[in-house]
Amino acid sequence: MKLEKLFSPVKIGKKRIKNRIVMAPMGANFEDVDGSVSESLIDYFEARARGGVGLIISPFTMVNKEQRINTLGIFSDRFVPGMSRLCEIVQSSGAKFLMQIAHPGGKAMRELTGERPVAPSSIYSPIYPELPKELSKDEIENLIKEFIEAAKRAKEAGFDGVEVHGAHTYLIGQFISPHTNKREDEYGGDFERRMRFPSEIVRGIKEVCGEDFIVGFKFSAHEHLDKGVDDSLAREIARWMEKEGVHYIHVAATSSTIPGFLDCDFPSVPSIYSPPGPLVKLAENVKKAVDIPVIATGGITDPEYAERIIREGKADLVAIGRALIADPEWTIKAKNEGNIRYCIKCNTCHQRLFNKKRLKCTVNPFVGEERRFEIRKTTNPKKVVVVGAGPAGMEAALIASQKGHKVIIYEEKDKLGGKMVYASIPQFKPEIGKLLNYYEKSIEKSDIEVKFKKKINRINDLSPESPDAVIIATGADCFVPDIPGREREKVLTVLELFENKEQDIGKDILIVGAGLIGCETSWYLASQGKSVKIVDILSRDEILQDEHPTNRSMLIRSMEKEGVKIMGRREIKSIEEEGAVVVRGDETEEFISADTIIFATGMKPNISLKDTFSENLSGIQVYFIGDCVEPRKLYEAIHEGFYAAWKI
Repeated sequence: MKLEKLFSPVKIGKKRIKNRIVMAPMGANFEDVDGSVSESLIDYFEARARGGVGLIISPFTMVNKEQRINTLGIFSDRFVPGMSRLCEIVQSSGAKFLMQIAHPGGKAMRELTGERPVAPSSIYSPIYPELPKELSKDEIENLIKEFIEAAKRAKEAGFDGVEVHGAHTYLIGQFISPHTNKREDEYGGDFERRMRFPSEIVRGIKEVCGEDFIVGFKFSAHEHLDKGVDDSLAREIARWMEKEGVHYIHVAATSSTIPGFLDCDFPSVPSIYSPPGPLVKLAENVKKAVDIPVIATGGITDPEYAERIIREGKADLVAIGRALIADPEWTIKAKNEGNIRYCIKCNTCHQRLFNKKRLKCTVNPFVGEERRFEIRKTTNPKKVVVVGAGPAGMEAALIASQKGHKVIIYEEKDKLGGKMVYASIPQFKPEIGKLLNYYEKSIEKSDIEVKFKKKINRINDLSPESPDAVIIATGADCFVPDIPGREREKVLTVLELFENKEQDIGKDILIVGAGLIGCETSWYLASQGKSVKIVDILSRDEILQDEHPTNRSMLIRSMEKEGVKIMGRREIKSIEEEGAVVVRGDETEEFISADTIIFATGMKPNISLKDTFSENLSGIQVYFIGDCVEPRKLYEAIHEGFYAAWKI
């Protein structure tokens, strides 16, 4: 598909944007402790600006000192020099740059601010960490001035405009929403009075900064909250802000990042289990109400899908977020049909931010370290052998090759990917397949030599290669507990299931283990018409607690929609001819009939080569990476592969 619409220019206010691709505003925790611009933040934005996007919107930038959380700041003139430097670097690549100005309101956390949060009304809500203090009229008027002063500083720094952040139920959104605004004065009550706060901010900015300065407005067009914003109110809000003179509307949602919202169709941070662009219909709804440009956002990772959004008139621009974290050259590659390193929407990046850590990406170890990890060809090329072509091995091979080393991969099977091959089989995980395709194409275009169907059993098997360095990435095998009956023909591991998808497993399936792999497998089989039960020693409320809240919510919701029965607080005792005996939490026994029993009870590292390889063997550098060290997630596999190759 030709991406003619995606790469056509568009006017926002009086400024021309070179294409319809917007780098979405995303926190990164790269700013300095005081909220000022850091070198790593500059490097991060420079890489994405050089990648070809038409418009970049900064992360959440605080207008108020007292309630600042871990974000950039613009509440003082001292921020202007750093912001000015950032602007010059971003704009030198042809991108327009907007500052998103914001205040968290009742969502601020005392542990970060040292202060009680403030909000339009002092009410309890699922979105608030504690009961906020109700703002007085004088405090509201002062906050309006702070927003206006922030925009003025943004203009002084050289930004092309600001985005007024009224989304995700932050302070402006709290004034707009009937759920959070219970005031009865001029800043609350009916719709017009609830809109007064953002209206006065926008009017003040336009008066101070002039018509050449872009003023955009981002808001939640759906709030999964009692008396929150719905489709009708969203259209009314958009029309009102257009009348106030904003130059575009950026359509977002407030929803399933809040634990417990299992039935929300509009997650503000869509997960790997979300359908493509779940928030696009919200943008389409708003676009019908206004005549100014509308930006769609939310898990848009595929260029052709982005093109269709614009071509079908659902939005005028698309905000690309995590996809640009995964590949800063997403835009250039989309235009030139290049090999995109796809975001898999695992939400590791988002979860790290909520854990107060710096942004990291599962598939892109360069993020936040663009300067440190700038690849240069080595002056001392070596011969590197990688044993195992799973994600850890493929990443290691690519980085070593890019550094100028001679790289050979030995792979036991007849294809690349390791367990990524099986992880990409479920229909709800197409991004894993796209990431695997990225690795396959990258290795095919490189100078890497791949030797398939070559099993390495000992160090002497590599003697003909005379390697200078060996990277062991042999992965892990399924672990099955030692219980009576496990040798029966009806018993499979998850890997055995996916290695032979055509085998007859019957209708009634019992899965043992409600970890991530077990839950995904239960959904996959149930969607194929199987009757699936899954047992675990943990209760339903306890499973998957280490996953991102949106990922967990959507996975459990999808399992149960397909009819999967989650049977918690049970431990398997034995496997019989017609099923399995399990022991409940109260120590009573229960028989569960099943045609096939599938174990998803974890993995054990493949340590077969550890006895024959050491970390310093006759001058050969040896590295063990990925699941053969300890079974973990894709993040650890890719990053360990990267770091091992970087050391060589």
